[in-house]
Amino acid sequence: MAKRQEQGSAERCKNQGENGCQPKASKIGPSTAYDYCRERLSPFGGLVGLVKFLDLVKLKEIFEGFYKPPERMPEMGRYNMVLGILLLLFIGFTRVWHFLYLQFDSLVCGIFNRVKLPYVTTYWRYVDSLGINQGMSLLMVMSALRERVRQLCGLSYQTIHINIDTTVETIYGSQHGL
Repeated sequence: MAKRQEQGSAERCKNQGENGCQPKASKIGPSTAYDYCRERLSPFGGLVGLVKFLDLVKLKEIFEGFYKPPERMPEMGRYNMVLGILLLLFIGFTRVWHFLYLQFDSLVCGIFNRVKLPYVTTYWRYVDSLGINQGMSLLMVMSALRERVRQLCGLSYQTIHINIDTTVETIYGSQHGL
């Protein structure tokens, strides 16, 4: 059964979502406007704690001992470039381009003793210069770092058992004939 609509109700119906102003992004995503960030960002959770931890385990020593550097020598140094990318990932940014949002942040710049971080393209060029040799050396750095953390925590393992279940199959589509 259809109900009859009142004559004067058509002008009362409006889209309640529109208020005439452009919505502002609350976090960095595809809708975030892209320009230089001039505002101060809030301190990132455990960023200072992470830097202190990396100093405690002497990551710089491990890095310089195992890392096979590419030919390109950045102005900040190879360790600081890799540390910058590591901090970027720890903060929660997943792309090198997101350094644009951290370029003037006082907390991040303070870690590197700089007023302003290098341009994003500097990080891109460094990442572009990395090759397979640096990949293997970064794996060695991670292995040595794990070993150093185990030493500091007093953990020692005689044997490590890895259970590999070979009965699992990856099946796409029709599973087990159903």
